[in-house]
Amino acid sequence: MLYPYLVTLLLTPTDTTLPPSVELESVTITAQTSTTDEHISGAGLVLKQKAILAFDQTDANTVLQSQPGVYGQQEDGWGLRMNIGIRGTGTLRSSRITLMEDGVLTAPAAYSAPEAYYTPVIWKYSNIEILKGAAQIVTGPQSTGGAINFITPVGNGKSDTKFSVATGAFDQIRGSFSGELLPTKRTRLLFGLFHHEAAGFHTIKDQQCGGFNLNDGYLKLIHHFDNKDIHHLEMLVAGTTERSQQTYLGTTQSTALLYPNERYFSSSNDQMTMDRIMTRLAYTINLNRGFVRADIYRQYVHRNWYKLDNIDAGNGTVSIASILDQFQTYPTEFEAIKGENLDSAVAQIKANNRYYLSRGIQLRSQFAQRFGIVVLKHETGLRFQYDHADRFQYSDKYHLSQDNFTLIQPGQPGTAGNRIDYTTAQSGYQRSTLSYKRWNIQTGFRTEFIQANRMDYGSSNADRNSVDVKSRSNNSVVFLPGISLNFSMKNWNSFAGVHRGFTPAGSKEGVLPEVSLSGEAGIQHLKLPINVTLFYSVYDRLLGSDASSAGGSGSGEMFNGGAAEVYGLEGQLGRTFKQHELRATFTVTQAYFIESFSSEFDGWGDVTKGDFMPYIPQLQSVLQHQWGKKRWSINSQLLFLSARKSTAELNVFDLPPSSVINEAISYALTENVTFKLSIQNATNTRHIVAARPAGYRTFAPRMALLSINASL
Repeated sequence: MLYPYLVTLLLTPTDTTLPPSVELESVTITAQTSTTDEHISGAGLVLKQKAILAFDQTDANTVLQSQPGVYGQQEDGWGLRMNIGIRGTGTLRSSRITLMEDGVLTAPAAYSAPEAYYTPVIWKYSNIEILKGAAQIVTGPQSTGGAINFITPVGNGKSDTKFSVATGAFDQIRGSFSGELLPTKRTRLLFGLFHHEAAGFHTIKDQQCGGFNLNDGYLKLIHHFDNKDIHHLEMLVAGTTERSQQTYLGTTQSTALLYPNERYFSSSNDQMTMDRIMTRLAYTINLNRGFVRADIYRQYVHRNWYKLDNIDAGNGTVSIASILDQFQTYPTEFEAIKGENLDSAVAQIKANNRYYLSRGIQLRSQFAQRFGIVVLKHETGLRFQYDHADRFQYSDKYHLSQDNFTLIQPGQPGTAGNRIDYTTAQSGYQRSTLSYKRWNIQTGFRTEFIQANRMDYGSSNADRNSVDVKSRSNNSVVFLPGISLNFSMKNWNSFAGVHRGFTPAGSKEGVLPEVSLSGEAGIQHLKLPINVTLFYSVYDRLLGSDASSAGGSGSGEMFNGGAAEVYGLEGQLGRTFKQHELRATFTVTQAYFIESFSSEFDGWGDVTKGDFMPYIPQLQSVLQHQWGKKRWSINSQLLFLSARKSTAELNVFDLPPSSVINEAISYALTENVTFKLSIQNATNTRHIVAARPAGYRTFAPRMALLSINASL
């Protein structure tokens, strides 16, 4: 597929009237240009670093949720768990969208375990691309709602160093150090280190808890083999570590409303450990009319979330989700969860010990041709990926009585999960864009051939020998076409498109991939932040997962549900006058099931035709104001969410509407030194944001952060 294009590129003379290839273009999905601050492809958009860090937020949920068509679900209050959906997809663990870094898949196991915890630490990214509509043809595997591409810095060919130190509420300490060095005339070395820690805002029996320690860093080498930037090499090594006192255990609704910082005693021992390392090697050849890029990548993630799983108070084992959902039915177990039980109970804490590996080779190419006044641009790509999720879990049993935890039976490795889910996937895409005067017609397709497998070694086979191993496999082949049309007039662009999408089915025999048909139509200003888009999707064979993060048993089994329909309107409007800049974004969504069915997926339950899909607000809006004069700058942000359901079968919206205000005030002491005060949730609203994994959770309290930022 790539070879004919490469030959054409090498043999065709330079045409300076065609769009030039640029270094950044090979890692982006939407094209980058020097004439606009944000180049928009369809309804996609690009967030620059200035916008990403405007409020000193490390929470990707909040940053991304401020964009049209993007939904976020808060969980821990610090942004340690990213839950993002796009255009009506579910938000759970961002499992229904494609996550990429520099155009390469970055989720721990995108095919084998799409719901695996992954939260990019956003301080380091120079751009974040949010892709919607037919633009997803070049991403995948999730291709219904959208994709997000996080872009690491490429440098500007100048030596510089930046650092930031900050302190704030709840013993929060934050610091970063990044920059660019030029070891040789044609070599750039980019680096960055980030540290964030806090003591937490929760309390257990009046003792502060819920703290964390997060470290993130990268080292990136870009070397140009010649002075004309025809050949260049990139090497990236990036890593993240997390140690946090986080839990699956929420509270009852009344506790969440009256005592939003309270955590129950039985979550005292819960903690997460996570280590991630990504290595990537890329080679790009910039040619007369385009480029060819090859990426070889490998990512390893180990995490162990040691967390309360169930309680046995003499009436048999009951899961924490069931106890909190029906605490009046389980009064003895509920007393044990709170640490107020008079009689002894047994608490089982499960070590969700998992190893993720993903590796692959990805090839991309672009080239353009001119036929008189017609320009034809071709894009094509191939990806060969292997990934796996290795569960090697155990459960410890504790004696639980009034404010007392005592280990009584250590678990044996593998007894609470001993299996490997692994997938090999081959995918390819081709997209062509014909430009004629004011018209652009884009057609393309994506194919995926997926072989999903499982090897279950059983709870009594820690050595993983060949005895009594259960295996299974499930293959999927899909063809996903798409087409879009653009018409531009002066500074305006109107567009419309339609594409097929799908979600991989996993390894269980008989489970089919989820398929969808999506369309969009809209208008946008090419220089100003003004755009409005209508979107529509219809889903068939909806996929659900029995994940503990959704309140399920944690088996991870996939299953098909019914059908659903999503449609809505998204957009943004911006205006600048004097020293003031105003910007408003909105998303109006109707997302509901169009079939009745029964489901074991906790987020659905017994669905009746017409039920709304959970965790998707019907209205979401953001109003932002920026004022700057001389050395002062003030940013204000108001985020509004309408009421939502935590489960489709509910007759009421148990997650109330909410409004959150964020503020940031900065003062430039010199050209290179700036002081900044950021206040998140300035009004200290403590509304309920979620009723999963087990119990209700509230929005984080007011947090102030004072920082000093300098560059050399």
